[in-house]
Amino acid sequence: MRKIFFIAISLFFFTITPFISSASTLFFLPQNTEHQKSNTFIKILYIDTEDQKINTIASKIIFNQDILEVVDIITGDSVVKFWMGEPVISNENGSIEFTGGIPGGYSGKGIIIKIIFKAKKTGAGNLSLSDTKVLLNDSKATEGEITLLDNSYAINIIEKSNDLIKITSDSSLNQVKWQNSDTIGLYWDLTNEAQYSYILSRDSLTEPDEIPDRPEGELVWMGSMSYEGLEDDIYYFHLKQKLPNEEKWSPKSTVRTMIDTTSPKEFILQIVDIEDKKYLVFSTTDATSGIDRYELSEIDLNWLGDIKSKQETEWKIVESPYLLENQNLRSIIKIKAVDKADNERLSEIILYSGPKIFPYQIIFLLLVGVIIIILVIWKVSFRKRKSKK
Repeated sequence: MRKIFFIAISLFFFTITPFISSASTLFFLPQNTEHQKSNTFIKILYIDTEDQKINTIASKIIFNQDILEVVDIITGDSVVKFWMGEPVISNENGSIEFTGGIPGGYSGKGIIIKIIFKAKKTGAGNLSLSDTKVLLNDSKATEGEITLLDNSYAINIIEKSNDLIKITSDSSLNQVKWQNSDTIGLYWDLTNEAQYSYILSRDSLTEPDEIPDRPEGELVWMGSMSYEGLEDDIYYFHLKQKLPNEEKWSPKSTVRTMIDTTSPKEFILQIVDIEDKKYLVFSTTDATSGIDRYELSEIDLNWLGDIKSKQETEWKIVESPYLLENQNLRSIIKIKAVDKADNERLSEIILYSGPKIFPYQIIFLLLVGVIIIILVIWKVSFRKRKSKK
């Protein structure tokens, strides 16, 4: 079934464009890394299509479930725009499976998914890929060549160090949750006469230099700093210190913040017939954190097209396609697309097919029409008789 769907979406997304067949490369960044127990970290799966143009990709990511746990999958900035459902996570089996399509095809280097892992305990939590396939953007759903840059990525989990500086923040900072504020506040306890070096970066592996930093602009010294007006992205604040009478700097402490202040893209609602029933179809994307859920409100209208009395707006989580409760197409449908930072985009459609005319209503209207005609004829004949007199 999955193979049939795989080919079907490739043909569906096919556009007539020239392509040259070569090998696509799939790889993780950062590659071999070390993390501390109980911390969370992000691995990014990339594809480089070389000269190929692909429109479908499927793969299975395998990890050591005894060491690692998947906290979340980020698909907002993926080159894949259509998923066969969301990527399927199994922390019990240590796997992530996905199949996705790219309307119009894709050529270049781009992100497939970002994975937030949690280090449960020390050991080797290596990553590998299997069952990986890509289909070319042609009319035959031709299977393209795929190369795995490295089919085993070492993730070494070590005990948490007690020597690291503890960085805290205001309540809006949660390292595994997106926030819709463009400001972060950071705090740490100062050591007398210690020196500090820090940097805010989009790279988790960045190392602060060994030159003591002094804040500039709106940053407040010391031990309390605020970054404002940040663009949507994932940021890492790296900090290390040099204690008095020490020659070496401490290992760096890092905190991550994920910012998304932008609502999902606008989208339209459509009504389709499936097996003689009315369904609502909808879909949109979010460029940063990705869509978390859709919420729906369905407000009934009466036969005249007015809102029925004593109705309260109630929202419920739904998926597309959604079977309409009011199959008579007399309702106002509102859908909220909510991303993982709780930004919302609202779309609305008013369904009103007009009042239904029942047989007794037709008979009534015909009788009224006959009576009106009779009255008109009588009035005209009455005037004629009166004029003759």
